Amino acid sequence: MFKVKDEAGRATVYLYGTIGTDFWDPDSSNTAKDFSQTLEALGPKPLDIRIDSCGGDVYEGFAIASAIQRYEGETTAYVDGVAASAASYIAVMADRVVMSDFAQLMIHDAWTNVQGNASELTMVAERLESLDDTIARIISSRSGMALEDVRAAMDAETWYRAVDAVDAGLADEVVETGQRTAASVDPAMLSRYLHVPADVLERDKSHAADTIPANEGRPFVLGNRVYRKKEQ
Repeated sequence: MFKVKDEAGRATVYLYGTIGTDFWDPDSSNTAKDFSQTLEALGPKPLDIRIDSCGGDVYEGFAIASAIQRYEGETTAYVDGVAASAASYIAVMADRVVMSDFAQLMIHDAWTNVQGNASELTMVAERLESLDDTIARIISSRSGMALEDVRAAMDAETWYRAVDAVDAGLADEVVETGQRTAASVDPAMLSRYLHVPADVLERDKSHAADTIPANEGRPFVLGNRVYRKKEQ
C-alpha cells in the first residue's frame, strides 16, 4: 500500500513497489482503486508522485495513469529509483517528470505466460499487440516521441538513464545527487526482462512481487497480472 504525505500546500504519494496486487507482499501492492480514491481526496492541491517500481499489472497501470490524468491539480512525477514497465507510462502521465541522476526508466512490449490451443494462443497474441499499441500511444503522446520510435524502443526493451530519458522527451529534469536512495527492485520481476542494466540488478531484493510457486496450480498471466487456474 502506498504512503501519503498530505501537507497544507502540497501532497506527496509514494508509489513504491508493485503496480496492482502483490500476492506475496501485500504491503507492496499499489492498486488503482486505492490510488484513485486517494487522489480524489487530495485534489486540487499540487501533487508529487514518488515512483520506485519494476511495474506490474498493465490494466492497473492504465487506471492509475487515468487517475493522474484527471487529477485537478498540478502533478509532478519523481522517479526515485526505477520506473519500469507499467510504472513508465504512469510516470509520463504527470505534468512534469523529474528523475534522480541514478534512476532508470524502462519501456518494453507487453508479455504474458499462457497455455492453450492454437486458437487461444492466437487470441492472446492479438491482445498483446493491442496492449503494445495502447502503451506506445500513451508514451508517444506524452513524450513527443514518434510512435514508430516508441514501438522500436519497446521491441528492444529499452532502459533509459535519466539524461537519456530527458533527451527522449520522457523526463523533464535530472536531479543531481551524491547519494542513492534505496530502490524497491525485485529480482523475480527483473528476471523476465532481457536487458536490465548491471547497476539495477545489483540492488537488494525488497519484495516478492507476484512470483507463483510451481505447485500453486497453472498460472495464466495477462498484462503482468497472474491468474491462478485450479488443476482439474
